[in-house]
Amino acid sequence: MLRKIALLSGLLTGCSVQHGQFAVPTEVRFADKVFEMALDNQLDEMRQILYLPQGSAKNPDNWQQGFLIFLDRNAQGRTLAERQRLRQQSFAKQPHTQANVHLAGNELRSQVLYPPTARFHNYQLEVTRGREFACGFGQMQFADKRSDFAKNRQQPTAYLRILEELAQRLAQLPWLMECRK
Repeated sequence: MLRKIALLSGLLTGCSVQHGQFAVPTEVRFADKVFEMALDNQLDEMRQILYLPQGSAKNPDNWQQGFLIFLDRNAQGRTLAERQRLRQQSFAKQPHTQANVHLAGNELRSQVLYPPTARFHNYQLEVTRGREFACGFGQMQFADKRSDFAKNRQQPTAYLRILEELAQRLAQLPWLMECRK
């Protein structure tokens, strides 16, 4: 009986142990710019790293373009389809936000256009690409705040074309995170 308990305990422990830790770069090259690490936040199982343009003030509270890496050890075992559903539900609660969240092979991708609000007076374009790694879920995200057309709320279609172009560029970018033991 003790052998069965020990075996079961060992199997359960083996299932919960992650294979290595995520490693990320100190800088990112995207959209003809170099982004340098400006903020690295760890909260329990999740980690978010913000990269801001080289030569900028690197203020995590006030920026126009940023590249983010989101890492989740995925202790809850969420699938890409579950993550997709959660995001779609979240965006459905934001009436003027235009979001396209979809699975492309073994990746979760999204293109999001956030409209100006009373607090934030610009559009925000956001493209993401995430997948499962041996050490958890990893996602790359590029965000661009645009104030030049913010006054023209009726015609955000130009931004949708830009979002598509950014999504294509992000899809071509090699994965910036990896698992290391």
